[in-house]
Amino acid sequence: MRFLDTVQDLAGAAASLESLAAAHQQSSIAAAARELSERLRQNRFHLVVVGQFKRGKTTLLNALLGEPVLPVAVLPLTSVITVLRHGESPGAIVHLHSGRQSRIELEELSQFVTESGNPRNVKQVSRVEVFYPSPYLRGGVTLIDTPGVASVYEHNTQVTYDFIPRIDAAIFVTSPEPPLTAAEIAFLEDLGRQVSRVFLVMNKADLAEPAQLAEVLEFAQHSLSRKSAPAELSILPVSARLALEAKRSGDSELLERSGFPALEKRIEKFLREEKREVFQQAATRTILRLAGELRMLLQLEMQAARMPVEELQAKIAEFDRQLQIVAQQREDNEVLLRAALARLSAAFERAAREFAESQVEVAAVAARQHFAAHRRLPKRKLAEEMDRFIARKVQDLFEGWRRQFEPSAVEEFRAVTARFQQAINELTAQVRRTAADLFAVELTPLESTEELAWVEPTGYYTDALLDWGLGNAPLMLPGALFRRYLLRRVLKAIPEELDRNATRVAYDFKNRLQRSVSEFQRALERKLEEASRDIQQATSTALERHQAGAARAAELAENLSGSIQQLDLLIRSLGGMVPEPADVR
Repeated sequence: MRFLDTVQDLAGAAASLESLAAAHQQSSIAAAARELSERLRQNRFHLVVVGQFKRGKTTLLNALLGEPVLPVAVLPLTSVITVLRHGESPGAIVHLHSGRQSRIELEELSQFVTESGNPRNVKQVSRVEVFYPSPYLRGGVTLIDTPGVASVYEHNTQVTYDFIPRIDAAIFVTSPEPPLTAAEIAFLEDLGRQVSRVFLVMNKADLAEPAQLAEVLEFAQHSLSRKSAPAELSILPVSARLALEAKRSGDSELLERSGFPALEKRIEKFLREEKREVFQQAATRTILRLAGELRMLLQLEMQAARMPVEELQAKIAEFDRQLQIVAQQREDNEVLLRAALARLSAAFERAAREFAESQVEVAAVAARQHFAAHRRLPKRKLAEEMDRFIARKVQDLFEGWRRQFEPSAVEEFRAVTARFQQAINELTAQVRRTAADLFAVELTPLESTEELAWVEPTGYYTDALLDWGLGNAPLMLPGALFRRYLLRRVLKAIPEELDRNATRVAYDFKNRLQRSVSEFQRALERKLEEASRDIQQATSTALERHQAGAARAAELAENLSGSIQQLDLLIRSLGGMVPEPADVR
């Protein structure tokens, strides 16, 4: 047997897999195989920049290009993949979910790939291709910018997770503030299971003092080494902002200080010496995964076609009965999840109220001091100054409290949802095991790539001191009386505003829990539904052939047997190219 050992061989294997999947109406497998085959024939290598939102991924890409080609938004980017490809002249093509596409100028990119220009992707953009004459983009290399994981916008996280199977090598970007999060570590673990090469970059290194940066790097290395990353872990600190500034101004000293040349040398060496091997490994992994899934479905359909029709109908009925049990278990799990989130919300609200009560005297003392320091201001200006003071004080107090209290609440939130994720994964596996037992087929393992998003808080609110029904009337009081009145109003407002914002913070937290979990929950449930649908499609096809006659069922079984043999031959031909676990650089 000739083993597949070239990119073109793999392109042919992917095309064969597409044909087999299409012949048996497995459209999702066929589409994935077709995309891979086209990419292999075009020698298009995906080097993807990933990481948590606001870590500076887009700025890093711009620094590699040497120009601010991609827009850097104040708000996180929307759920659009941005693909950078080589082109002699700059430009871009916007691809819509409908299949339509339009060419735009680079200056128009922000209208399609930022949350402000395209909120929640209302324009239905599937991806944007950007063409630019960069040395990094020669030889079929495409640089890809992805939405941030654990984003303010929960739809972004799943877009990036869904893109993982298309990644050949990745540049994972983190930064010192905040240090490496649990969401980032979980994402890296998922990435490492599916991607052959990962480069780790600590961006925004210029924003930390040397001692602080060293501490953050040590913390990150320790956190990753305790997980699935290799012991010899190397995180490269850089400042993409300084690198871009240096390249645009021609300042070689600033460029060296940015740490960027070391990263570029690593990437250039990789593209020169290792890209081909990693590309083939990534393609092999994808073909094996798709072929294994297709084989399982075809084997299930073949077994069903070979059964007597009465036995097949009985097994289909039993499978449907098991699905009803699974559906009830899913509903029970959802009730438990909502109850756990309600308890967490209630605990957060109690803690917020207790904190507000404990800070009344602290805020009152500070208010008296601030009032005394500004009492000579004109009456309206004094009221406005105390308005600003109360708003700042409320925000500062709650922000400080949340920085201390919220991380533990978030960890509990993740623990609760992790239990739900495990339950859904077990139900999905139960559906597949049931099908395997009923129809005597071999299971292929499913990998879970859903990740929990975390929504940012909305802020605080305080009323103006002179805006509570009396309008400007207090300003008519003599100066001394007005100041006594205003101080009493300030001291009365402080506990009211603290209590109100405790309620607001608690409501905000509850809303964030609900919004964060909704998309996460839907993604897990889609996986369960897809597993059921694929199995039902395979068995219903066999039943239709049975009902058309024994000869048609036998013909189907024979056809399926031949396709399975072709898949087995394809899988064996890839046996010498099974990729090793991810190499993290």
